[in-house]
Amino acid sequence: MNNTCAQKTPLPEQVVQQAIAWRICLESGNAQSADMAEYRRWRLADPMHELAWQRIENMEAAFAGVSKKNGRIAHMTLKKTDHDIQSMSRRQALKRIAGTTLGLASVSWLADKQGAWQYLNADHATTNQRQLFTLSDNSQLWLNHNSTVELNFNAHNRYIHLTRGEMQFIASANTQPVQVALQHGTLLCDSKQFFVRNEADHALVQVMQGSVKLAQANGLFTNQAIKAGELYKITVNSMQQLDNHIFDYSSWTAGLLSVRNMSINSFLAELSRYHRGFVKIAPSLNDYLVSGVFQLNDTHLILKTVARSARASVHYRTRWWAEIRP
Repeated sequence: MNNTCAQKTPLPEQVVQQAIAWRICLESGNAQSADMAEYRRWRLADPMHELAWQRIENMEAAFAGVSKKNGRIAHMTLKKTDHDIQSMSRRQALKRIAGTTLGLASVSWLADKQGAWQYLNADHATTNQRQLFTLSDNSQLWLNHNSTVELNFNAHNRYIHLTRGEMQFIASANTQPVQVALQHGTLLCDSKQFFVRNEADHALVQVMQGSVKLAQANGLFTNQAIKAGELYKITVNSMQQLDNHIFDYSSWTAGLLSVRNMSINSFLAELSRYHRGFVKIAPSLNDYLVSGVFQLNDTHLILKTVARSARASVHYRTRWWAEIRP
């Protein structure tokens, strides 16, 4: 990957959180040898991890002079940007390092790389809440946490551009199809109810009622149908059907996470969409499978419940840094 492509590569939300959490840990002065070993394993585990770490270091270098000359500038930039993009999931962590090079670098990175412009251009947006919107034709549009859409709804068009996050659409009596644009392709939805998740490298589409036709960005799988009860993972070059019995991707509209025999790491990745902070799990628990229906209004309780079922417990270094270990 060349430098230009690396700078443009979007990073998953959880990777951003992990990178910043590791930076805070290492700069806290409390990191132990075991933490250092785990940090090195994290960087090597995924190219995205290394890219995230390099971006933090690049930002620090770029803003080092500003921070040294005037700590107040860094503090005010942090405060203003933090308010403007309402990045509540990382606010407390960032304020811990306000006025430092890392604080300014992290906020600049988040604003530039994590989609501040998407919020500015959005017709509807959410930050740390799910929300139901009623559209002009009386259709219902659910947006999950940290999601944005641009709309063109009128007598001639029913167009939704999901620029960030997750949505669930429940159609009105209007029979005109809905067009949903993603970076991986376009969905033509003759469907009563469907779910879409937009990630950096793929999209997930689940149909509850009706059907959806897909036209991928590169022209593959034109008019490929996704039927009621089916779940697909879509990239620019592929289309893969997934098992929709493991995780209910639409249960968040009811404030729930519904899961059956899902690996604990995959479950925690889903929980990270709602939980403020970083969760580290002991390697000995990696094979544990999670099942249950969990209320999203208390993610700390979810962590305790899952840990207890795995015969483990949750240990907090801070409110924003938790470890699950036997």
